[in-house]
Amino acid sequence: MDLRLSVAAPDAFDVSTPTRGRLLVTDLEVLTVTPTSAIISWVTHAARLGRVIPQPIAVGTEMAIGPVGGPMQLVHDDPTPRVYHVVEITGLEPGRTYQFRASSGGKPAMAALRPTRIVGGCERTRQFTTLTVPDGRYLTTVAVANDIHIGERRQGIVLGGLPTSVTPRPDQADYAHMMGVSALNQLATRHGRPLLITNGDITYDNSPEQNAIARELLDSYGSQNQDWVATRGNHDHPRRDDDPFGDYFVGYQQAQAVQETSGLRILAMDSTRGSGGGWITPSQYEQVTAELDSDPDRPTLAATHHPVTTDAAWSSPSGPQFMLRGRDRLKLQLIERQAPGVFLHLAGHTHRMRRNRADLADTNTRYLENAACAAYPGGYTLIHLFEGGYLVNFWRLSDPAALSWIYRSRWQSLGIGAHLMLGSTADRNHRVDVDLSGLTPSGRPVPDELVC
Repeated sequence: MDLRLSVAAPDAFDVSTPTRGRLLVTDLEVLTVTPTSAIISWVTHAARLGRVIPQPIAVGTEMAIGPVGGPMQLVHDDPTPRVYHVVEITGLEPGRTYQFRASSGGKPAMAALRPTRIVGGCERTRQFTTLTVPDGRYLTTVAVANDIHIGERRQGIVLGGLPTSVTPRPDQADYAHMMGVSALNQLATRHGRPLLITNGDITYDNSPEQNAIARELLDSYGSQNQDWVATRGNHDHPRRDDDPFGDYFVGYQQAQAVQETSGLRILAMDSTRGSGGGWITPSQYEQVTAELDSDPDRPTLAATHHPVTTDAAWSSPSGPQFMLRGRDRLKLQLIERQAPGVFLHLAGHTHRMRRNRADLADTNTRYLENAACAAYPGGYTLIHLFEGGYLVNFWRLSDPAALSWIYRSRWQSLGIGAHLMLGSTADRNHRVDVDLSGLTPSGRPVPDELVC
């Protein structure tokens, strides 16, 4: 085994004030699991003592790991004081179950969030199983990031003076832009600049200034509809007298069909209406059906900002009115079922990571909600395509300033939000077997974590 440690520097956190109270080593997350690596994270802070955001405490980092049934070895013991502890272990074997022990200050890291405390969960058992690579040749990788919210100044639901949203520190005032920059830099430098789907809520309220910043940011990554595709979210909805998002990106209720170098079709749709919920207009349905009818078997990755299943609608704390309206959910699923090539439909909007159950039992399409980029859990998802299927992996931003904001934004909605957003390890990391042999290798190098 090899170990790569990626952690926030101590000065990314405000730990200058002496802290009273006991040390909590908490929020243990088996965050990312690939065929040959795993990323495990946790934080250290004081007991809350009535605070809205607990005082961070910087201590050392220890990690031991080994195969289940065998001995564990201490692979890292770093006394450097840190608040956010992020350990990446590489050189693992595909399809093998490992046990681990994560600790700081001599105390074991404990699971704290609802999805990490479920019976059998990786954080409770202190075990995880690496993924296996699908059959066939490697084809390409696509990235998805949503809910960037350029121009936002507070994170979470704002209910007057109640502490349901998190206000950034002065040095974090432009956190949305900082998180967007961090995501694009990490995609470019670590993952080789895959085609990126920015799936809605790119801006906070669709102002010309916010769209100009967002466009400049994405143009630094590459060319529209070649290196990145932008969809509209409810925060990007047209204003009363103008539509800056339409001026900078794409018009209202316009579908986009983009072909990746492997031959993969990206079908990006506009699901926005005027409030939190969404719809799809008849004219856009005509665009979508015409595109799919032209080549129904072509492997296709569909995207809307709003989730499109009843499962998503009724499991969201915000309720069905926050989602795509009911008749559009069913109609879009029926259209996708009639095009066997549509194998995955991506959504954002809820800021959570969650696999959804389709309403139609005999569909070829899987449905996935992707977590937010701008705040906790703070990252993007990579979809690695092979001839025999695909792998899904969520990656958190590793920049120290980003981790500091993720720590703070974790406490939005009175600390309840994170319980709803993280999802399980399997929601964030899984394999799906499906025939993608109609595509050809894009020529991209095989990502390191997929080389077995």
